[in-house]
Amino acid sequence: MSSALSSWRQFQLFDFTPIRDPSYNSDDPLYSDPTLSCINATTSTYLLIAVNNSTIKIINPKNLTCQKAFQAYDVDYRITFIEPVHNSNNLVVTLAEKQGNPSVIKLWDINKMIQLDSKVEEADCKYKFQTQVLVSNHDKLGDNSYPISCFRFNYVLTCLAVGYTNGKVILIRGDLLRDRGSKQRVVYMSGNDPITGVHFNETEQLLYVTTTGKILTVPTTGRNQEKPTRILSQKFGADLNCTDVSDDEAQELIVGLPDSIQFYDTNFLLIVSPQDDDSKKVTTRVLILDLVNNHIAFNLLIPNSSVFHAFMLSGDLYLLTSDGILYKIHEKPVNQQIEIILQRELFSVAFNLAQQKSLPNETLLKIENLHGDYLYDQAQFDEAIGIYIKCLELFDDNVDQDIDEFIMNIITKFKEAVNIPNLTQFLIRLYEKSLASIDHITLLLCCYCKLKKIDNLDSFINDLDLTIENLQDLNFELIINLFKECGFYDQVLKLLYKLDQPNLIVDIQLNDLKKPKLALSYMKTLRIDELLLILIDHSENLYTGARDKKSIHPTYLPPKPNLIYASFTNHPKEFVIFLEASIEAFEKFQGKSIDKHETVMTLLEIYLSLHKSTSDQEWLDKANNLSKQYAELTGNEVDLFMRYQLNENIEGCFGILEKYGDAKPELYKYMLTFIVSKKTIFDKVSNDDIQVLLQQINNYKLLKPMELLELLTENPDNDFITYGLVKDYFVNFFKNQNQEIQNNQKLIEKYEQESTKNSYKLSELTKPMIIQNNKCSSFANSHADGGDNGSDDDKIRCPLCVEKFNDIKDQKEKQHKVSNKENYEVFVNALHESKDKFKFVSDYIGKGVMEHDSITLNE
Repeated sequence: MSSALSSWRQFQLFDFTPIRDPSYNSDDPLYSDPTLSCINATTSTYLLIAVNNSTIKIINPKNLTCQKAFQAYDVDYRITFIEPVHNSNNLVVTLAEKQGNPSVIKLWDINKMIQLDSKVEEADCKYKFQTQVLVSNHDKLGDNSYPISCFRFNYVLTCLAVGYTNGKVILIRGDLLRDRGSKQRVVYMSGNDPITGVHFNETEQLLYVTTTGKILTVPTTGRNQEKPTRILSQKFGADLNCTDVSDDEAQELIVGLPDSIQFYDTNFLLIVSPQDDDSKKVTTRVLILDLVNNHIAFNLLIPNSSVFHAFMLSGDLYLLTSDGILYKIHEKPVNQQIEIILQRELFSVAFNLAQQKSLPNETLLKIENLHGDYLYDQAQFDEAIGIYIKCLELFDDNVDQDIDEFIMNIITKFKEAVNIPNLTQFLIRLYEKSLASIDHITLLLCCYCKLKKIDNLDSFINDLDLTIENLQDLNFELIINLFKECGFYDQVLKLLYKLDQPNLIVDIQLNDLKKPKLALSYMKTLRIDELLLILIDHSENLYTGARDKKSIHPTYLPPKPNLIYASFTNHPKEFVIFLEASIEAFEKFQGKSIDKHETVMTLLEIYLSLHKSTSDQEWLDKANNLSKQYAELTGNEVDLFMRYQLNENIEGCFGILEKYGDAKPELYKYMLTFIVSKKTIFDKVSNDDIQVLLQQINNYKLLKPMELLELLTENPDNDFITYGLVKDYFVNFFKNQNQEIQNNQKLIEKYEQESTKNSYKLSELTKPMIIQNNKCSSFANSHADGGDNGSDDDKIRCPLCVEKFNDIKDQKEKQHKVSNKENYEVFVNALHESKDKFKFVSDYIGKGVMEHDSITLNE
């Protein structure tokens, strides 16, 4: 075993303190009592020792004073085991033996024993136990003469195992915590092979059993006919006190052998090994092995003494030696352990230990930073970048170190050409973790170019995440120039296509590749707004009237500027340049005043908007100068309104609005913008006045609803603007919209009905028509038969219909008579007033007033 451990690193991660019995060599010693048969402790409160065979002393470990002593068994019994109950500060189990008699197991409440009335006789204390179980090991002679070699119980004290030197294992089942009785049976019998260890694995409900020659398991439930479930080893067993189980959930068996340690998985392992030196004196080596990290965490040589007992108390390990000294072994704070390891530059060991101890990422990051810096200083750049990349995984909200500062530090370290491959790895990980900024992505693309890794570059461009914020702000000038230097035209075009940069694509196709047809074909696929932007840039400032980019003054009148307004959305400063150039062109070539007025008013509005968003006085001065310069276009009222606005004269602004608002409706929009620009101004204006403004804006259709919202919310400091301010406006707007929709729906239905009718009439007109005689059948038949030879009127009148015909004729004559007679005076007056009496009479006769007289004359 020593040769196997010789390659392990050694640290002193535990402190040890030898504690001498304060009553050493007295008549009443504590743990240095030569009659001591057993020592252990409750989980975290008391130290318990058994002396004089059956007496238990309860010791306060803080001041090493005896709190209580009582007789636990009859005087001829000897206490051989004291074990604390798991997760209990006051319960312990003791086992005492008497040759030829059943062994006795007792459960004690130590707190109750301390609180016993002092009048209780010490001899009577042995009856104050909570639970008692008698265990019999009947051999062939039936005298129960073999001693107990090992004893264990499970966490909840429902199952106990007792091993004997004659190879027998007895299992006791019952509820000992509540003293509800118990049953016992033999679960294993090995013949004459002594039992050296019994340990529970509660997860798998089995019992590990070790003998001097075997290692095996038996079940803790059901019956097994004294046969093992599984034999783990037939080649070797274990000596007494050389076995244990790990304290994790797996509860795996650990076996100490003369030349090795057999175990499955555990953390720390205590080894107490007697050693003979040259003087033939007994010394003891105490080792604590870290079996996870494979190093020796503690190494102590105790001279001239053997370790009789080992136990845990309050998380510390205690060893009692043969010379009556109690050694307290305390694990150093984890930060001290890590510091000890880091002093030896064992960064990986320190990191693993910190990770196992669940230390915060802040500590882990510091260790990895030190590790990376150490490797970098040793010129181990490949290894260093790997550690720095691991550091990226450790940044979280609880880490104080600035990640941006860390990233910049690494980029600075690896910026030299020799380290470009390592820098590329780091930038790739930044991108994969969504930590890469636009500058980092730009740098990564440049690294790919420098390394000539076309396949990696193609793959990166193909998989580029388009959801990255501000991806359009990449340093395209730097990237394009570098790609051009490397001849990577296909790659740069692929990137520009992916990022939707039509202007740059056309520029490369025209100026670098010299492929105008390709450029034209591509431009045909673009949206109109994208095409216009390209035309602006590549048609030598078409809309500002400049012949080329070097021209100082316009050379021709530009087209109507409002054709391209939409192309400047979200680019107000560029829009200013465009509008200023357009006005200059209007001045030189005397453009239409209506276009000039629109351009001036738009520029004025942009100036005011920029002043509001940036609070820059320059924009307000520009607006004031523009208003003075073009007073004939903006009107004196606009200039006066701006002056009032500059002085925050609210009453003056309302006065201008009341006087000129209908003539200059845009003043309503300016007024609303002015009111919501500052809280101090807003608070001076009543809600009613604002509602009137909103109504006028709606009446003149100055702003759409979304434009109104943008106006009210474009300033982040406008937290005083609430929904209630525009609630009525939007409610009325949507009501009108709904009403208009309903009206349109009704019109649509009406038009559909009329369309259906007209379609039906048209279809009828396409059918053949039969023109029938409009005379009744009797009249037709009478004429066909010859009829009478009467007057002309009689010839055209039907004998059956003549009465109806005469009624109609009489009615018409009466109507003419009444009408003309009643209007006679009107006729005479009108005739006298007429300048052309002949024309008047002719017109009057043409209206049929003489028709009745004519009929009378004919008759």
